[in-house]
Amino acid sequence: MKQSTIQMWRRIQSAFGPLVLLCCIPVASFAGEGPKVSVVPGQERQTHLDLPGDFNRYFGQRVNQFEDSERKVAKLDLDADLSYDGVINATDPADGGAFEQTPPGLVIGKGEMSRFVIRVYPYRIDFDGDVVISLEVTGINRDSESGEFPSLSEELAATGRIRVWKNADRKELLLDSADPNRRSVEWVADGKAYPANLPSIYPRFFFVEGVKPSPRHLGDLRLLVTISHRNKGETSRPTGQWTSEREAGGKNPVTESKSTEGPDAGYNQRLVKAFRTSFDHVLVTVAEQPHEKVFINNNAEGDWVMAPSASQ
Repeated sequence: MKQSTIQMWRRIQSAFGPLVLLCCIPVASFAGEGPKVSVVPGQERQTHLDLPGDFNRYFGQRVNQFEDSERKVAKLDLDADLSYDGVINATDPADGGAFEQTPPGLVIGKGEMSRFVIRVYPYRIDFDGDVVISLEVTGINRDSESGEFPSLSEELAATGRIRVWKNADRKELLLDSADPNRRSVEWVADGKAYPANLPSIYPRFFFVEGVKPSPRHLGDLRLLVTISHRNKGETSRPTGQWTSEREAGGKNPVTESKSTEGPDAGYNQRLVKAFRTSFDHVLVTVAEQPHEKVFINNNAEGDWVMAPSASQ
């Protein structure tokens, strides 16, 4: 380095030393020890798990690769109060669409519970077999483009925690993102009685409870609901079994095969489907405190409540 350059740098340090030093300190240092959740929505890395097209090749323009683009059992819609007005409205763009797939998704405070609504619109009744509605929770790795974690232990350490209850009274637990045996649940309707049997098969709504705040990233959890056709005698992945190989629901049409290694050993992976799998998902962020809300009609629908233990 030239002598003149060194002298100039020393003069800058003498005049602005504290300011220059301040600019060199990592932002994380002001937040205390360890990584913290980002506070600015829209700056998180988008992953493959944020987009429906990663779950199923039929999504978007890829439907042109198939002869029958409308071969599906039902239309499916998962909605939440993403506008924080106390009302879940299927016709409100702020309660669905891009808000569901863009971090932070739905922000739920620790100890707070929020209602989700599942809407199923049957298309076809001329088939035999079963109609399967499934609900699963998945952690999203925003440090990776794929969105997947190498192991469940790494996922649980890097993401928040939610529980999914059938009702606000918390008497029936459906899912727990931190419990390997409660990561997914399914409801089966016999095709012979479909769709008349749907109201008694699956819950029209459920409540999501924030348990542990998201430690690193916004939108680090995903709730995915699917509806698909299953032939009689077919089996699915054991409920709650974690695997780095995500259930594709027809993503890669192949012939029947059986896994011989890893957590899916012995699992009958039949990905050829007679009908398309419909799906929808919502990203979730757990915060230390509830998100600010301006309720319509004083939250008369009860879409936001505090968990009993948190309200006492």
